Amino acid sequence: MRDDVRDIALMFLPKAQNNDLEIMEISSGLINQSFKVKTFQSVYVLQRINHFVFLQPKLIHHNYKKVKGYLLANGFSKQTLSFLIDDKGEDVKNINDEYWRMSEFIDGETYGVCTNPILAYNSARVLAEFHYCLKEMDTAELEVPIKGFCDFTYRVKQFKGALISGNLKRMTIAKNLIKAVNANLHYISEYIEVEKNIVKRTIHGDPKVSNFLFDRTNDYVISLIDIDTIMPGTILYDFGDMVRSFANNSNEDSTMNKKSFKSDVYESLKNGYLSIGEQFMTQEEKSSLGLSAMCVSLIQCIRFLTDYLNSDVYYKVTEPKQNLNRATNQFTFYKELKEYLIL
Repeated sequence: MRDDVRDIALMFLPKAQNNDLEIMEISSGLINQSFKVKTFQSVYVLQRINHFVFLQPKLIHHNYKKVKGYLLANGFSKQTLSFLIDDKGEDVKNINDEYWRMSEFIDGETYGVCTNPILAYNSARVLAEFHYCLKEMDTAELEVPIKGFCDFTYRVKQFKGALISGNLKRMTIAKNLIKAVNANLHYISEYIEVEKNIVKRTIHGDPKVSNFLFDRTNDYVISLIDIDTIMPGTILYDFGDMVRSFANNSNEDSTMNKKSFKSDVYESLKNGYLSIGEQFMTQEEKSSLGLSAMCVSLIQCIRFLTDYLNSDVYYKVTEPKQNLNRATNQFTFYKELKEYLIL
């Protein structure tokens, strides 16, 4: 753990004493660095925002304040994140050219993979409720925190650029996966055409299983966390990303050679989402859920593979082939999902 984390935590907690704090690094998460901070009275989460990924960290909180206002006004049933504010009214601090924030800790269970279909159904209902509560929000009120984040044309362009200027040795190692990805890019083109006819809404942007907090005694959702990728987009992207995470039998870093796709979880996600989504979705949105799930999985494979070819400049890695393993995992899942959907 960094030597200065305790001093940074005390900047958010001016009434606390140095020996009051118990700090533990949270290892989950691929982008930001997080710490659990305990005092005698309360528990918090301290985060260093990766400002190489999020170029304007304060923009993230501008979006969240807008969204939280709509969620509370429209009766969103789950807990929302609360960030500490300093005497200047700021909830993001620039400390030595790093951006830090601290939120109140919400106690709940987190999972790296979905453990059962009921958990999936409940989570999908919460995501649909999130979208429902924001359906009247004008997306012009939001800023885009990461340029091109939901732009599949941009992601494919990045991939093709990596094939030209990426690491030659890594291209050789990944040649079979590269060939397989190229052979399936026509599905991405189909999705892009569908998306042109889909209304832009406020989306979460990263509804993976680890961003849902669950009651420790049952499978009910307490909170949908991680506010960083809230932005304008289509609900197809959010649903597809949820399927990519929840219906995968292994986590993103798994190297195990086993069946990845869980059809019962997929059906639970679809039924859970539609149980609320039926109230606001268009017919084209409903009929495109399967395609979105397939293409978001393929795009995530492309993102991991692109980062691998570019020598790991985006995602945190602990060993040289980690992004390649992540890409392979996503492609395996994509293939099994495609076979299930018979597309």
